[in-house]
Amino acid sequence: MFLSRITLDLARLPPVMLDKWLSEQQAYASHQWLWQLFPEEQERRYLFRQEPSVSQGVFYLLSEKRPQQQHNLFQIATKPYEPQLVKGMRLFFSLRANPVVTRQGKRSDVMMDAKFHAKRQGVPPSEWRALQEQAAQRWLQEQGDRHGFRLMPLAEDFTHVVSFQSQRLLRRDGEKPITFSTVDYAGYLTVTEPKLFLPALHAGLGKSKALGCGLLMIKRG
Repeated sequence: MFLSRITLDLARLPPVMLDKWLSEQQAYASHQWLWQLFPEEQERRYLFRQEPSVSQGVFYLLSEKRPQQQHNLFQIATKPYEPQLVKGMRLFFSLRANPVVTRQGKRSDVMMDAKFHAKRQGVPPSEWRALQEQAAQRWLQEQGDRHGFRLMPLAEDFTHVVSFQSQRLLRRDGEKPITFSTVDYAGYLTVTEPKLFLPALHAGLGKSKALGCGLLMIKRG
């Protein structure tokens, strides 16, 4: 595996591409542009996440193959990704995820699902955000149970949720927009099963991976 830091110089974008970058097509366009770094790949085999930047597009990308190192739009820095994991290891993590829940065979966005049930139960709107954060926290805890890690406890009433927002994007003009929620998580975790945790790092967590979600970033804490 390879981890790359990729910088898109917005000043070098042709007008048509810049229009997409400044529109609701940005996430889908970013995915397509990054795919150009793997000219021989017919299927997406990478995870990526966009970082905040005013003047540039900055991405982290995790891939099975080393991406092309020369491109007229990108500056690319790549290194092998070979995390050495042991049981009990403490790591700092950050994750942007699209968490979902399945009820009666139907997949729903965790954040919207929590809001729907709060409204149905007559919970005041002032309490919805807290319930959504709790739902997002439960989802991440469940991911840990399945994928070999445990979230390190926080003070009472605190979660690992940094922020969340609704996303609305287009793939092409004239198409119905895609809507979903993203949650940014951060904090500390403990590796409980390295053989389960490593595949989760490679494959990512949650849905909407083609739209910049799922990449679990870690470092020794």
